[in-house]
Amino acid sequence: KQISSECSIFWRADNSSSRPNSRYLNDFEELRSLGQGGFGRVALCKNKLDGRQYAVKKIRLKDRSPQVNEKILREVATLSRLQHQHVVRYYQAWVETEYGQHNVVNTGGSRTAESSMYSFDEISLSDAGAGNKQECTYLYIQMEYCPRTLRQDFETYSSSFNVDHAWHLFRQIVEGLAHVHSQGIIHRDLTPSNIFFDVRNDIKIGDFGLAKFLKLEQLDHDQYIPTEGMGVSMDGTGQVGTYFYTAPEVEQKWPQINEKVDMYSAGVIFFELWHPFSTAMERHLVLTDLKQKGESPVSWSTQFPGQSNLLRRLLCPSPSERPSAIELLQNDLPPRMEDEWLNDVLRMIQTPEDTYVYDRVISTIFNEDQLVAKMQCPHESSKKSTYKNDNSELLDSIIEVSKEVFKRHCAKRFQISPLHTLDGKFTENSGKTVKILTQGGEMLELCYELRTPFVMSVAANQLSSCKRYEISWVHRRAVGHSTPYRFLQGDFDIIGGSSPITHAEVIKVALDLVRRFYNSKAIVIRLNHSKLAEAVCSWAGVPQERRQNVAEFLSSTLVQYCPNKADRKSQWSLIRGQLLQDLRLSEEVVEKLHKADQRFCGSADLVLARLRGTLFYDKSACKALDDLSTFLKCLRVWSVEEHIAIDVLMPPSDYYYTDLFFQIYSKEGSPASSSHEKLLAVGGRYDMLMENAWDNTHKTKPPGAVGVSIALEKFLPNNPSSDVGLPRIENSISVLVCSKGGGGLLNERMELVAELWEANIKAQFVPQEDPSLQEQYEYASDHDIKCLVFITEAGLSQTDLVKVRHLDARKEKDVEKEEIVKFLSEAISLQFKNPTIWS
Repeated sequence: KQISSECSIFWRADNSSSRPNSRYLNDFEELRSLGQGGFGRVALCKNKLDGRQYAVKKIRLKDRSPQVNEKILREVATLSRLQHQHVVRYYQAWVETEYGQHNVVNTGGSRTAESSMYSFDEISLSDAGAGNKQECTYLYIQMEYCPRTLRQDFETYSSSFNVDHAWHLFRQIVEGLAHVHSQGIIHRDLTPSNIFFDVRNDIKIGDFGLAKFLKLEQLDHDQYIPTEGMGVSMDGTGQVGTYFYTAPEVEQKWPQINEKVDMYSAGVIFFELWHPFSTAMERHLVLTDLKQKGESPVSWSTQFPGQSNLLRRLLCPSPSERPSAIELLQNDLPPRMEDEWLNDVLRMIQTPEDTYVYDRVISTIFNEDQLVAKMQCPHESSKKSTYKNDNSELLDSIIEVSKEVFKRHCAKRFQISPLHTLDGKFTENSGKTVKILTQGGEMLELCYELRTPFVMSVAANQLSSCKRYEISWVHRRAVGHSTPYRFLQGDFDIIGGSSPITHAEVIKVALDLVRRFYNSKAIVIRLNHSKLAEAVCSWAGVPQERRQNVAEFLSSTLVQYCPNKADRKSQWSLIRGQLLQDLRLSEEVVEKLHKADQRFCGSADLVLARLRGTLFYDKSACKALDDLSTFLKCLRVWSVEEHIAIDVLMPPSDYYYTDLFFQIYSKEGSPASSSHEKLLAVGGRYDMLMENAWDNTHKTKPPGAVGVSIALEKFLPNNPSSDVGLPRIENSISVLVCSKGGGGLLNERMELVAELWEANIKAQFVPQEDPSLQEQYEYASDHDIKCLVFITEAGLSQTDLVKVRHLDARKEKDVEKEEIVKFLSEAISLQFKNPTIWS
């Protein structure tokens, strides 16, 4: 055996049969070391079977450091998702465990190896060894071999500079970046050393060891991605990327970065393509001025004014003002010759008079031979399913429990079609939906959310009062060529009624369901009001045109943390620079936003008092505070008091929520270790959506509407064998709790209906403070309710009796309030038909 002294972790065996279980030793002949990349060393190897050369990266998985292992495995996941002519090609990955001494030099020591092959999504930290000091586990990644880098090319670039060639190389880099970003990935270490040339002299972007996945767009199903620490650069400095190519927001450790960090790096590379350097010192001096002052040489800017303008945009300190890769390809780069031909084809497709070209394109797309060939090499990410098969029974139980809770509040199901034809009507979510092309050339759309179709039906039928529920799958667009993501969602809505009362019941429904799966002490309700949020922005001095961007930014960086907790407070030291530079807010405005987070985000009762003292001059804000106060009183009737916070910096989770809106979280982990939270449900009023859908030809005014959307898939326990509890037997008879006199007896009606819900009796009340007797009878008629329970002020204070009346049986009976649950349970089981129950 010989061990390469240049790269000791690679083994070269003359007799591979001595290690029969090592895939690396059996299948590859190591030729030489190619150097060190992100988190590993790379060797040039020859495959013994096909005779071709490959770059093989060997990475040691350290079982004592799972965080480092997660970063290493991310590179495999990243590579497997990237399939593009200008991205280094990924072939396969596997894990080998070697037994024996870990650190072997020259000829000392011996070890055996066992290997197993995995797809990227099957590799887990459990493969990194079980802590045995005699074991050492390695991850191997087989990649396309590229003989040289752009950095090496730059060493002789001054003698071969050509304008057309510079545009050609930069276009290939941008096309590769456009693909990388379309997969939801940021490279974060784009330098000439990580840009390669293949054997055909085409650009290949590689070395994704520091890549970071963008946050997937999942609306109310956000899976928060933990903040990542500093990585390891090629030069081992600990700085992510190399100094000249690192975007300012990365250097300043902004909490929120996006693909624009790669566009900054691409800008510096663009300058090097157009400004060859004769010496290393010249390069250092010019790039230092470019980095620190944002200045390019005057002679160069005069010679290339268009390129100078593009460079300024790419190196803009504000990421939002940098162009994206797609924008560069569409607007700033010279067109390729084939683009002209493609544009002609696209124009012919869009011509409505002649569908010949369009039909031919569709038939080619759906050609069975091509589909079969494509299925033979599917993308790895398409192999993954949202849920494992062993979760099916648990999901069924979750669905049944959800139905029980919804029906207990007398809601009726409104079924949403999961697929519908595009009707040409634009909504706020139109650009986010999953669209499908049929073989006939029609565009279909998968269900994105459950509320808009329901509102359309309510408006079409001019319904003024109803309760509905729906449990169905909603779909989100996946990155790249993966199949769409789907999530199980439950919606509960109340149309009509008084705002704070219906709002309280919607939260009560959500809590009744969430508490079946989560500890009540871990649940947190966060509230806000659109008029209150607007008033706070005005108080802080946030310009009107920037309020939406500020709200979105604060939502992504702050709202996922508990108000007034240490980790939320620590975020301000990071986001201050981003608010000042990227969002261009003044120091005074940023300071006031910080003060708003400290004073106006926290315990509801405490924050309400502070807001009244600060915003007393704003009538709309005072009205919002009154709504919040009434709402909180309603919740207290149902003993919902703890863990209710007001967060004035929290934006609505969807565009249609106005006035009062909320989010329900569950604290993850122990309170002492972390205050990070998991989002379980979102909801609020959506009167604006109702008004937009309402048919104006009718004279009736659209009713108010409030609802909640619950992420039911988050109720799956970590242990698949856990018992989530089956629902109790559901009855089919509803009870309406009514009042006579006494100012409506709202609290008493709410308390009694809560007792009935707890006993699994379907019950509701007219959601108004003081409904008349006629209004209550009409409500019962509209909702097909036959059993009415009347409470009166005199009955409660003097005799403690309530009256039960059945409209069809034309029977009534006075029952002691303490016995009402027992009486109704027995009467419902007998369908109110047994005469003895009325005697």
